[in-house]
Amino acid sequence: WWPLSAEDANSSREAAGHQKGSDPSGDVRNEELAKLEIAVLAVIFVVAVLGNSSVLLALHRTPRKTSRMHLFIRHLSLADLAVAFIQVLPQLCWDITYRFHGPDWLCRVVKHLQVFAMFASAYMLVVMTADRYIAVCHPLKTLQQPARRSRLMIAASWVLSFLLSTPQYFIFSMIEIEVNNGTKTQDCWATFIQPWGTRAYVTWMTSGVFVVPVVILGTCYGFICYHIWRNVR
Repeated sequence: WWPLSAEDANSSREAAGHQKGSDPSGDVRNEELAKLEIAVLAVIFVVAVLGNSSVLLALHRTPRKTSRMHLFIRHLSLADLAVAFIQVLPQLCWDITYRFHGPDWLCRVVKHLQVFAMFASAYMLVVMTADRYIAVCHPLKTLQQPARRSRLMIAASWVLSFLLSTPQYFIFSMIEIEVNNGTKTQDCWATFIQPWGTRAYVTWMTSGVFVVPVVILGTCYGFICYHIWRNVR
């Protein structure tokens, strides 16, 4: 979800931080690798859509539609569908066309929504785990307007994901790149003013989408396991 390369990092030190997005071998992409990536993305898209649509259909048919856990699962499935439709599908189309076809505003919106979907999926799982932690380790708190608290947690997850992904608007844009034959074209790539911008961006995305959620999940489940083990003794 961030098209950056080692060659781009070097060029950023020499040309005001523009990430040109060309392959390490120049501007000629590996067609076999591209076909493999397209196939993998297509499989991920189909599995995600079918799986999460089935979950939503099952929840729609269940009699207990007001259950807190059902509410969390519903929004987690919606977040995963968002990943499929606004992260995986645009990337799949982009890999097929090789170049981004659209105006500058669409480039920024697509890159923002792609990251927004990933944040939403990760943090929806976090708030669902936090709700389980409260239910197991602090059961009395579940008696204090549990439905309202659950809705607030879900809303906070969506809003936080939207805010955390807004830097994409300022990082990505349509920029002019030079291809092998000397001609120039435009594509949707990142621009960093400072040489360390690429590392900072990758570190930020890895931490926000993966490291922080995993730490929170591990901590919550650790407390849950400890609480259950202590009560069973």
